Amino acid sequence: MRICQFCLLFIPLLLISNVTVAKDYYIATTGNDQNPGTLNQPFRTISRGLNSARQPGDNVIVRKGIYPQARTLNLANPGAADNYITLKAYRDEEVIIDGSNLPENATLIAVLSHHIRIQGFTVRNSQNNGISIWGPGTRVHSVEVIGNRVHHCQNSGIYAGYNSLSDPVRDLLIADNIISECSLKNEGGRFSQWSFGAGAGLSRNVTLRNNSVSLCYGEGIGLYLSNKGTIEGNTVHDNYSVNIYLDNTTNTRVSRNLVYSTGDKRFYRFNNPASGIQIANENYHGFNNPSSDNTIVGNILVNNFHAIYSGSYQRGGGLKRTLIAHNTACGSTGSLLHIDADRGHDQSRFVNNIFLQTGSAPLTDVNGTVDQIEFDHNLWDGGTPQQVVLGTGDIRANPQWKKTGGYQIEDYDLRPLSPAKNRGIRLNELSSFYPDQSASSTVNLGAR
Repeated sequence: MRICQFCLLFIPLLLISNVTVAKDYYIATTGNDQNPGTLNQPFRTISRGLNSARQPGDNVIVRKGIYPQARTLNLANPGAADNYITLKAYRDEEVIIDGSNLPENATLIAVLSHHIRIQGFTVRNSQNNGISIWGPGTRVHSVEVIGNRVHHCQNSGIYAGYNSLSDPVRDLLIADNIISECSLKNEGGRFSQWSFGAGAGLSRNVTLRNNSVSLCYGEGIGLYLSNKGTIEGNTVHDNYSVNIYLDNTTNTRVSRNLVYSTGDKRFYRFNNPASGIQIANENYHGFNNPSSDNTIVGNILVNNFHAIYSGSYQRGGGLKRTLIAHNTACGSTGSLLHIDADRGHDQSRFVNNIFLQTGSAPLTDVNGTVDQIEFDHNLWDGGTPQQVVLGTGDIRANPQWKKTGGYQIEDYDLRPLSPAKNRGIRLNELSSFYPDQSASSTVNLGAR
């Protein structure tokens, strides 16, 4: 018994002695990898800092300057919940991680573990992806890529994925990044395949929020073979083929994005700009996750090829349990609303949208039988919509925006006497879209 009493006294001392304390490791162009990595004696290379950051909560903090890389920077050491391992720029200093010297097809920064954060860098000239998050969800999850500037990458600026639907990469936040001039391998439309500016494949719970994605020779933002995604509050313009693309993607919300084309023909495909928001099911041999149960709400779509496009090419499948509501669509080089013929449509709705065509293209190009798609309380102007899209509560009038054809969100505020004011119906499934209104109040048509 005396031994046990001694143990009770001794165990807390053991616990205290084994506590690990998170550390900050500093990198500077004037440093030396033989230094201890402190603020006053920093390391020289980012890779030295990443190798040292082995405990949850450790930070690798990089001082201003240009850091050329001859090989991929791998973030392989895991953090923990509330104790991420973080690679970040020092305060507001400009830190450039450059991949000009990488081998062909090498990614610049690769995340290979969980509870990792990358923040505040300029990432440029990757020979493949700028920042890649790759691996099974059991190992690669809870990753944040925040506030970076990523440009001039041969493939994606920021890409996440894996090759398994049973264990997809998961729980990712890609937010407040500026991504441009990526997918350079496809410049001029040279290839039959191309990558996203920012996106994910074979993924779950990926959030892309408040990013700017532009001037990429691939889709702007996209998810494929993915589930439970969020694409929210992004500005996406002048990309190739599609600005926002849901391909074999389910239970995903695309909301409050500003999506447009300025007419920059470098990014045209088949002599047209990218479509605004497109839903389809391409062929991926061995994988099957047909698009369904998606919500497209509160987006502003200006001067795209088609504002909203449902495609039946390759695998097909139609719009399944898809809600498209409160979107503002202004002008397009093709029809504003394009729906391919497909027998797979099921329980889908277009409600409270505004469609205004500004050129000679038709308002709608809806093909085949669409009796499983409900159209209700939409505003149409600038042409004659097809009979199959007309529904109860529709309006045929100019919406009277603040500035038609502009590229700012505020341009699509409704003027005081707009016929779209207080003409919508409330949708219970969009309660979060009406946070400041009572359940009995009327709602406006469109995104604003």
